[in-house]
Amino acid sequence: MRIAELLADKDEMAEHAVTTAGRIGAKSGEASELTTILPLKPDGAKQLRKFFKLVGGNLAGAGQVGTLHNMRFVFLENDRKLLFATAFDGEWDPYVDDFATKIPDFMDYLFSNVEGWPGIASPDVKEFIVKYQLPAEAWYVAHPELTVAEARRLKRQEAVVQRFLSDLN
Repeated sequence: MRIAELLADKDEMAEHAVTTAGRIGAKSGEASELTTILPLKPDGAKQLRKFFKLVGGNLAGAGQVGTLHNMRFVFLENDRKLLFATAFDGEWDPYVDDFATKIPDFMDYLFSNVEGWPGIASPDVKEFIVKYQLPAEAWYVAHPELTVAEARRLKRQEAVVQRFLSDLN
């Protein structure tokens, strides 16, 4: 504990406190994390690589979830496993529900390459995710109170201010 006190002041430690994201995972402020290592079907990595190449590695459509800060897919163990990691606003259960209601086809397309995937609409999907989730032991969020919605609002506000300043000149 003494080392932690030396690394950060009390106000900063309070601002970046790590709590639970609900069912599983860590949360700091408004941001939560989810990290899984999933077993792939025999050609799962090959199929996913084709898709990732087709979209240029860009999964911008996932932004429809609305609370998603980032997500990444990494192949492990000679393409036998898939690391899926994401950071999001809010609690774990509503986040998984958002995947099921806002981008269900996308989720099922990607994760149909995972052994045992029950489908995003399955009542068993949350237990499936929990089975493979590895909660963070430690975690840092640069701006723990900044949600995706707030970041978008600030970006729009900055554009308005810049247009206003440009029009003054």
